Amino acid sequence: MEQLSLFEDKYVLLNTGTQALVNLNLEEAQKALQRYRDIYKDNGSVDAKLNLADFLIEGMTHVPAPGPDEPAYLYTLWMSFAEYAESLGGEAERILPIIKDSYFRELIEAIDRAGISDVLYLSDGVPLGYVFMLAGYFDKAVESLQAGLLAVPDNAAMYGYLGDAYICKGEVDVARRCYLEACLINPEDIDWSHLKDRELTALHEHLMKSSDMDDTSVVGWLPCHAYLQGILQPKKIQLHEELKSFVEGYLNLQKEFKRNPTPDITPKLFIRAIILCDNEGFLKHIKGVDFIDVRRHMKEMDPALFARYMKFKQSNK
Repeated sequence: MEQLSLFEDKYVLLNTGTQALVNLNLEEAQKALQRYRDIYKDNGSVDAKLNLADFLIEGMTHVPAPGPDEPAYLYTLWMSFAEYAESLGGEAERILPIIKDSYFRELIEAIDRAGISDVLYLSDGVPLGYVFMLAGYFDKAVESLQAGLLAVPDNAAMYGYLGDAYICKGEVDVARRCYLEACLINPEDIDWSHLKDRELTALHEHLMKSSDMDDTSVVGWLPCHAYLQGILQPKKIQLHEELKSFVEGYLNLQKEFKRNPTPDITPKLFIRAIILCDNEGFLKHIKGVDFIDVRRHMKEMDPALFARYMKFKQSNK
């Protein structure tokens, strides 16, 4: 009976410390976990939890007073904390999502205290909608990010986060339209390291491993490969002014490429050429587009990818 009592005490103490850490009762967690280690000489998972508690205690000593800077600081602290936990691996990485729930509840409370729940960005420039998404408030995230795009329409990062929010809501097709818009603006601005679409993430990793391209080239060409794999769907443009604007953008990019044929422009032209071809039937009244020239330029830019594109179109007729 004495041995059973000791066994129970051991795990009661460990569970108390773990639960306190999850609830962000950090000093209580630190005290219980330290006592557990001192008594039982366990230097395994308890060390990882102690390290997490110590990290947050140190970080929390520098939290600004309630106001607009407090949420921004808490967000930055979380990103550093998550990176630290992932570097420790094992138990630290396993418990991270559980701590996250408590942490982001406090972060949202800090946003409410500061009276900034309707702003587009935190004081450090992080989109508030992205913070709502991380906190699990997906509808609020979509609403905030859409408002941000109305204010700044050509923001690739925000389109990417909006795609992530729709993935979290289970609306994959809508999400991928957002990702395509982000890629058309500037794929380098997308937060690829935190992208929520597993198929796009897997394709990014595959291209990084299987090609000799650097990361900039990979993200440039990724929308073309995603299209040919059926991940990104064709962009249909039926409004006359939008069509006209898209054609003008393509022609201007083509002129820029002729003046200065840098490798970063090639994938931008290629994906736009794909979209033009997909909208051939709607472009009868838009001057300046010759589809024979469009396809010829595609073949010149990347013969192998163009061959895949033609085969893809044939198989989808």
